Amino acid sequence: MAKLSIEKKNKLIYSGELIVISVVFLVIGILELLSVIKLSERFQLIFKIVTLVGASWIVIDFAWVMLSKKRRARNSLLDKVMLLPLAVYLFGFDIAGFVYPRNYNYYQIGVPLAFFYFACAYLFQGVYHYYVPIPLIKEAIEEEEKEAAQKLLEEANKENEESQKEEENIKSDEKGE
Repeated sequence: MAKLSIEKKNKLIYSGELIVISVVFLVIGILELLSVIKLSERFQLIFKIVTLVGASWIVIDFAWVMLSKKRRARNSLLDKVMLLPLAVYLFGFDIAGFVYPRNYNYYQIGVPLAFFYFACAYLFQGVYHYYVPIPLIKEAIEEEEKEAAQKLLEEANKENEESQKEEENIKSDEKGE
């Protein structure tokens, strides 16, 4: 079996994680849409609170990336921009749910829509970042390649030292005869 390069291995792991997350969101969204998973009133409240915090984090993270040159250099701006429409949707969905009590159908359709958006966004990111890795993955690849090169250098030095010792032993044996 052919050994994968460090770059390909890291890209596969990162992209694979995003695609698996995408599939999980898609399955949960489908199960909720088909009423296989029932959304209790407690879940609805928890969902509203968690998604308000999540939507706030999406906006804060986007602003942080835009304001910090260091953070911008290490993250994909596309990923951050792609989630902004979801944040707007979640703010509206959650605030409407808090202001006026909604019936079950509101959540049975609204919650899966958020999950479907996440699924599509993460699926796109998984495929896209396989071909265009994010800067953090590039850094990890470079670091791993440096470590591999250092390891090879150490092994070569060790082998060189062993061969020099062998030569010295042979020379000392020849002089001793």
